[in-house]
Amino acid sequence: MIRLAREGDTPQIRDLWSYCFDDSPEFIDFFFNTCYLPGNTLIAEEGDRIQSSLQLLPYRMQLRGREVPVYYIVGVGTWPEYRGQGLVKKLLLYADNVMKERGYDISILLPFQYDFYRKYGWEVCYDLLIYREVISNSVIAAPKQQIKAGTGGSFRKVNLNVDLNKLTDCYFNYMNGYNGYILRGPNEWAKLIKDLEMDNGFAYAYEFNNETQGYILYAIEDKTLAIQELIYTTATSKHNLLNLALSHMGQVDNIIRKAPIWDTDYLSMLDSRGKLEKETFVMGRIHRMIGAIGGLDYIGDPFVLQVKDDFYHDNNGCYEIKQRNGKAKVSRVIEEPDITINIQCLSQLLWGYLSVENAYRENRLSCSKEESLQNLMKLFPHMYNYMTEVY
Repeated sequence: MIRLAREGDTPQIRDLWSYCFDDSPEFIDFFFNTCYLPGNTLIAEEGDRIQSSLQLLPYRMQLRGREVPVYYIVGVGTWPEYRGQGLVKKLLLYADNVMKERGYDISILLPFQYDFYRKYGWEVCYDLLIYREVISNSVIAAPKQQIKAGTGGSFRKVNLNVDLNKLTDCYFNYMNGYNGYILRGPNEWAKLIKDLEMDNGFAYAYEFNNETQGYILYAIEDKTLAIQELIYTTATSKHNLLNLALSHMGQVDNIIRKAPIWDTDYLSMLDSRGKLEKETFVMGRIHRMIGAIGGLDYIGDPFVLQVKDDFYHDNNGCYEIKQRNGKAKVSRVIEEPDITINIQCLSQLLWGYLSVENAYRENRLSCSKEESLQNLMKLFPHMYNYMTEVY
């Protein structure tokens, strides 16, 4: 039986999480006290035994200029004696119904294995650039005038009771140039900082002229300092925050950094070979075609898009997309399609991860009319995605 969890199910769900994931008891306490809700948890059960579970964490996301609700799927786990029976597939099917009832058109997840979720229609929509060696003669080496300009700045450990609004302003100022980011409020910040602290992490803000110009989130483990998030409003604040990380050399043997995939600090490195890599990150999925696409900015001619979804079959069919007052109006039609696309590629276009040009060139979509392809480009201009949340 597949159903939503109830209060009495929590001990079993917690035990299953503890078995399936390599998390500390402190983190599990934190997660189940702060993030877990029975009403957002799906379970598969046999008798009084919970076999498998899945959790839906609600967020708000900025996606193509719109604030939209999104579920982050986490905690997907099954006891070993029940694996291989298709229970996760059943949970994901049930999750789609829950999302439909609650008005959620999209979801994201960070998989243990990409191919496992790809077969259910999720696809990679985010990447990160990982600097494996952040050292003084490479990525931190900034023009001298920039460092000099920041000598009047100062650092201080973040205190959310004082710094919440300042951090939020910095975050949104920086993210304004990106797409697909989580809209953080007090609860999201509290979770982020607490999680960081449990990983032996620290958060420091940089101030200059009584203005918070950036912050850095990092954790230290096994003689490695890992920068999880670096947000800044000026080039000077960025380089000074990086120099704060560099001050730990001796205490640590290496510094690594997660950065947006479009970051160009490697251009300042003496030799970047072997010191940075692209890392696939979060996957995304469209659950409701009309809700996900309708209302996007669009100025173009009508065209018919055929969608193929091998898992959530309600998405299958042809949709006419036309403009109304500068927005996309989407409706089901029984007409021959101008463009045919699967749900994975469509999700990547929605997030802006993949450009229409690349999708067409790599045969990820088919098009019978050149003008229809041009209209699809108008609907889905290429975007730059960034987020750092892992659950």
